[in-house]
Amino acid sequence: MVLQGRITDPKQAALTDATVQIKLIEDTTVKAGQNSQNGAFKFNGLQKGLYIIEASKTGYNTTKIYIRLDQDSSIQLQLQPYTQELEQVTVTGKKKLIEQKPDRIIYNVSGSVTSQGGNALTALSKIPGVKISGTTIGLAGKGSVKIMVNNKLLEISDQNLANYLTTLPTKDIDKIEAITSPGANFDAAGGAGIIRIVTKTANLEGWSGSVQGTYGQQNTYDNYTLNGSVNYKKDRWNGFASVNLNRHKELMGWIIGVQYPTYNWSLNDTGIYRIDDYNGTVGLGYQIGKQSQLQISYHFGYREEGHNLDGHDDVKNYITDKEGNIDSVIRSYATYNPIAKTNAVNLHYNTVLDSKGTTLSADADYFNFFRTDYSNFRGYAQPALQQDGDQNALFSNTAKQNILIYTAKADLSIPTPFATWMLGAKFSDISIYSDALYYNIATGTPAFDSSKSNIYDYSEKTQAAYIQGSKKWADFSLNAGLRAEYTKTTGHSISLLRTDKNSYFKFYPSVSFTYQANEPNQFYLEFNKRINRPTFWNLNPYRSLLTAYAYYDGNPALKPEYTSQLEIGHSYKQQLYTSLYYRHTTNSFDYLTVGSLDTFLVYRTPMNFINSSTWGIQERINLTPVRWWDAALQFNLYYTKSKSDLDYVADQKGWGQYVSIGNTFYFDKQKNFSGAVNFWCQFPEVDHIGTTNTYNSLDLGLMYTTLNKKWTLGLNATDIFKNSCPTYYTEVNGLKQSYEHFQLNRSVVFSVSYQFGSRPKAGNDRATGNEEERSRL
Repeated sequence: MVLQGRITDPKQAALTDATVQIKLIEDTTVKAGQNSQNGAFKFNGLQKGLYIIEASKTGYNTTKIYIRLDQDSSIQLQLQPYTQELEQVTVTGKKKLIEQKPDRIIYNVSGSVTSQGGNALTALSKIPGVKISGTTIGLAGKGSVKIMVNNKLLEISDQNLANYLTTLPTKDIDKIEAITSPGANFDAAGGAGIIRIVTKTANLEGWSGSVQGTYGQQNTYDNYTLNGSVNYKKDRWNGFASVNLNRHKELMGWIIGVQYPTYNWSLNDTGIYRIDDYNGTVGLGYQIGKQSQLQISYHFGYREEGHNLDGHDDVKNYITDKEGNIDSVIRSYATYNPIAKTNAVNLHYNTVLDSKGTTLSADADYFNFFRTDYSNFRGYAQPALQQDGDQNALFSNTAKQNILIYTAKADLSIPTPFATWMLGAKFSDISIYSDALYYNIATGTPAFDSSKSNIYDYSEKTQAAYIQGSKKWADFSLNAGLRAEYTKTTGHSISLLRTDKNSYFKFYPSVSFTYQANEPNQFYLEFNKRINRPTFWNLNPYRSLLTAYAYYDGNPALKPEYTSQLEIGHSYKQQLYTSLYYRHTTNSFDYLTVGSLDTFLVYRTPMNFINSSTWGIQERINLTPVRWWDAALQFNLYYTKSKSDLDYVADQKGWGQYVSIGNTFYFDKQKNFSGAVNFWCQFPEVDHIGTTNTYNSLDLGLMYTTLNKKWTLGLNATDIFKNSCPTYYTEVNGLKQSYEHFQLNRSVVFSVSYQFGSRPKAGNDRATGNEEERSRL
């Protein structure tokens, strides 16, 4: 006989990854267990008799029911959030900081000591195996990932993504999932997978909310943040709003070095900016009967760098002999004032179509990113840095970028006696206008310089569809799917009178297979294929001047890269995970620094020219040596081989190692006062077509929560030894090169937060429409 069912929360929303166990009363042993997929579960091959069914999920009360099985049956289980009132004191179940599953690591941010008072970007840096290099986010030994917030993939550039993540305070984040093997229902973007950030929402009647203030210092500069959120739920209506205000000063930059046969060339770019960040979100939801929900939300963001030109870039291009003596210096000094505004609207609908649990969800999204920039650029050639030198270039520059993204998507989940099926489709339409206009002001009268200016139009249309099925039988489970995506792009440089068109149609399969050998031992196999598309900035043939003899250049001919991944692993008691993995990337792109032997001119541009393979082993373990100490450890050992398609770029191969150790200590029985010591180290590795040095970070933190759970105090120190910045080494045209990003993360932050009203719970793990598009702006 067959028993199938559905697990929901009090709002009838399906609960994914709830644990379901069934036991025959006469036998007293557990007959089977599984995790729900989109809220659905199914047991086959059951005999007649009286059974006890138990359903559980982190953050919810465990539910048990008895059922006498005489024929095929369907049931529905409802889990209540784990919150109860005892003499007006709220008692809330405490989650483990890190939960591990074969395809993902779940990082419960609310339990993280070192994330208190921080933001989404700092929280990501605390997750074992997650690396942030400059503004690129990736997984150790596996490559870069895409970022989702509540299943909305953020289609903005690395720099804008980092800026956006700093506006999400950790107090509003419930958990972060590093998903290494996403199914076909996820967008195919992200070479190593997807990191999903799930925010908190209030699900109880009445008012609730929180406020937080932080003060910190990062590299001796002050940092102030004030944020708050409020929710109100009454009967079928639910309203919410949040605001985040931040002002800080930031030191950023990088160093490029090229070793010529008779001299050394280096470019040092140092920028110091005052940054003002203001953003807010409002939304309204309505419960339509017992089966349907409708929600609309609006987000606005404003970011200004260098207010009243209070910020600058100082670029020094040193030419030295082999002994390090300065021959000359080419220098540029620029003041900037970029202002970026973001507007986003999401309309979401979800409904249960029948008693079997068939669900339909749909999203429509609008996103607009508008940025203006004004700068003055002065270039000098100096025989030595301390001398004034002669001015040889003087420009002013205005720039504008306007990005519009429209998306629509729908997903259908269908439980059947054979398997649970998911079907879906998505459409996205992206249009971008950008310009960069240079004026020569050396004579005092601005003269338009068409040779340095650029006006660029870009459009991208993508249609996608997928099918995915999951089935459980005995001790085996299978989740397999196929996603198809067709993309058409057109880039037109008005200044260069150049048009580039491209189109591609690809299939992206995904398979996940598990075998429960016995209660403590589980084996799994995962395979998927993914795509990493160039950002729109990569494609724009916009020339960004660094000095009079150095510049960045976009590449409109850049194509996507494709990655296939295979992982085989074993789990023991869901505490110790061991896996072997292989990943192969074709048509990979990376930035190249190109210098010539007969000129001082150097430029940097992205190109498709790499094919790479990585073999590795990974160990992950969660430990509780004593009641007051939780520990999480991870170790990766891998070998990478990268082959260049360019005869003037050397191949690379070699070993890499990564290790992380996280420790949380509890100083009282209630675990209200806790501390943390976290350390990670990345040893030398092959990255694209280069190699890196060893870099690491040590973080310390303290957190205290009052007995009524209303007040929380945090004190955190990040990157204490200021050693989290990697240096990359490559060889181009027979010239050895180095690149170092100023990833200056050392900071100390003190935070105070207050929570009022009902306790929030995890946000709905639902997808919205413009996930994949926004991560590439």
